[in-house]
Amino acid sequence: MLATAKNRLIPWIKRRIYAGRGEPYRIRGQTLRYAPGSRPVRLRYKTSSNANVRYDALQVELLSKSLMPGDTAIDIGAHSGQYCILMTAMVGDTGNVIAFEPDPHALKLLLKNLELNPHLKRPRIENVALSDVDGETILYSRGGNSQSSLVRSAVEFRKEHHAEKIRVRTARLDTYLAQNKIPTPAWVKIDAEGAEIRILQGATSLLQGTARIICELHPYAWKEFNNEFTELKHLVFSSGRQMRYLGSEREVGETAEYGTLLIEPV
Repeated sequence: MLATAKNRLIPWIKRRIYAGRGEPYRIRGQTLRYAPGSRPVRLRYKTSSNANVRYDALQVELLSKSLMPGDTAIDIGAHSGQYCILMTAMVGDTGNVIAFEPDPHALKLLLKNLELNPHLKRPRIENVALSDVDGETILYSRGGNSQSSLVRSAVEFRKEHHAEKIRVRTARLDTYLAQNKIPTPAWVKIDAEGAEIRILQGATSLLQGTARIICELHPYAWKEFNNEFTELKHLVFSSGRQMRYLGSEREVGETAEYGTLLIEPV
């Protein structure tokens, strides 16, 4: 009960302190600002025993060190902009960031966080769900929390969970990049609550190139997507790439696990 009260009190205090100007997040000599509760994980948690927290911190560290001024970066599943804003700060005024976020609730917070960082070049925001087809589909959302997905099983974990159904536009990443003449990105981050294999199936040309990819795996949702781990491995290995879990030299085995993969050319 004490822990629950503390978890409620801290966000309340932050909202009171940072109301209107955002909570500061200092990284690589820059100060970014986020609405309380939406900033990235602090780097000190990169050794956390909590896998979700550890992988998030490792992603922040890798992107903040690897993205350079002038780079192009893509954020798929941008949610409230934790990584989108970080990417924008790292690539600078000469670089470009494209963020895909189909959930209108999350998009509202993303736009608010962008307003808190007027010194940054405005990233390109696309209210589109990336997949393996160009068309339309249903997005399941519970108020824009971080688990919005194109399948119900990734959103409704309990009987009391009831997701809103939102019709959204879908696009293949290869199609989008070609139509908009986007240069080869330095980095692509994918966090799409189970749609990761579908997204990569729509990005086979990208996989043949030099872009490095950070991809969060959500195996529990693959069944409803009609995807299997073997499909992911075939996509990666047939493109002359290798993949390993972030923060480890351990390559993927025969069984899919929750975690974040680094997918890069050999």
